[in-house]
Amino acid sequence: MPFYEYRIDLYGFCDNRDSTVAIELKLKNWRRAFVQALLYQLCADLVYIAMPKRAALKVDQSLLACEGIGLLSISDSGVCSCVLSARVHGQVRQPYKLSQINYLKGTTCE
Repeated sequence: MPFYEYRIDLYGFCDNRDSTVAIELKLKNWRRAFVQALLYQLCADLVYIAMPKRAALKVDQSLLACEGIGLLSISDSGVCSCVLSARVHGQVRQPYKLSQINYLKGTTCE
């Protein structure tokens, strides 16, 4: 899903809760994922970085926690674990959020 010069890897929303989540997937460069995650806070209520378990161990979790960004760890067998929960923050801009939701609603999977 396009957002500025990036593409959000995973974006989801729940109509009932008016809640959105963006997930940035990276194999190893957590600092780049962090920069992208900061930007995604403009359009999502919760933002996560997801990485393989070995790479997730190297992430500065205190930096992520300070910004409210969560961290997901993916094992070699594909099991996903929440290492650090994201928190709702005050950066969301409703026009950006609505634009992303409308983009999803207009997209069909075949």
